[in-house]
Amino acid sequence: MDSKEMLEVLQRVKTWKPEVRIDLARQILETLVSPQIPPPTRTMSPEDIFGILKTDGPPPTDEECKKIIEEERMKKYG
Repeated sequence: MDSKEMLEVLQRVKTWKPEVRIDLARQILETLVSPQIPPPTRTMSPEDIFGILKTDGPPPTDEECKKIIEEERMKKYG
């Protein structure tokens, strides 16, 4: 569609009631919306995930956590 055709359509549409113009605009925009991406399928069960996170040792203490956080900050920010 060239600009002349677009101007003709616009002039014609300007005479319509606002509700009809809004409805047309909505319908035009809906033709541009790409289809929704489906959510990813679950490939691991919660039990599998917990198995990955499980360790043989005890959880770190509060002091060990603070030390780990400080070390990571030093790596990130220097």
